Amino acid sequence: MPELPEVETIRSQLSKTLPFTVKTVEESDVIGSLVGKSVRHFNPKNMSLVKIERKGKLMDLHFVDNKGKVHHLLSHLGMSGGWRLSTKKVIEKHTHLQLGGTNPDGPLYMAYVDPRRFGVLRFCDDQMYEKEMKKLGVDIGSDEFNAEYVWQTLKKYPERQLKVFLLDQKYFAGSGNYIANEICARAGVRPTRRAGKVTRIECDKIIEGTKSLLEGSLKNNGVAFSGGYADTTGDVGEGLNNLVVFWQETCGICKKTPIKKILLAQRGTFYCPKCQK
Repeated sequence: MPELPEVETIRSQLSKTLPFTVKTVEESDVIGSLVGKSVRHFNPKNMSLVKIERKGKLMDLHFVDNKGKVHHLLSHLGMSGGWRLSTKKVIEKHTHLQLGGTNPDGPLYMAYVDPRRFGVLRFCDDQMYEKEMKKLGVDIGSDEFNAEYVWQTLKKYPERQLKVFLLDQKYFAGSGNYIANEICARAGVRPTRRAGKVTRIECDKIIEGTKSLLEGSLKNNGVAFSGGYADTTGDVGEGLNNLVVFWQETCGICKKTPIKKILLAQRGTFYCPKCQK
């Protein structure tokens, strides 16, 4: 599943093409599985996409109509979703939404592609937008995500296992399975450790480890696993080279200890028995 670095890579690439004026909107027969039961409050045709923001793994595409009103298209990539950019119509299997139009450089097509269709598209009014955004906690790439925040949050739920807790988007927006594994490794904390047993000093290490991981993953345009993420050009990135425990045979920190794999909350969990206590 695309996590913060992958979503941010796509957001950044899309943003470089703005402003984008939409002239045509094409949808697949199964786009309903992405929209779900939510009401579609607008159609982006003849609107301009002027800004794209991100919180956690959720992208917020700002469309402006001819009266100057802002409309929000929220995009969650799910397991295998992604956006593609092209000066010609995107011809790719599993394309469910294709926006055609122009930007300052000429013709442009922006397409949402999702083979497994676990992604989400929400065409929001203000009320729906606020409701969706309130579901997310502090973004792990923001300045609000600091050691004191982690310390106070962990103390509220002392019995939760750290790695499982780090997956909770209500508190750690943008995290996912590989990020949670890597944060624990870089902080020197076993993923099974109870939140209440994590020290204040270890919270500092959690922040340092998170920053190191995100910087490396973003520098390499994201981390891709089989059948998952690709950026707007179809490139899968080289972020795998930045991982120290996740799907590794040997610890990338001590360089010698075999990695152990267990299941926590039905998710593959990796750790170094020497470096993590």
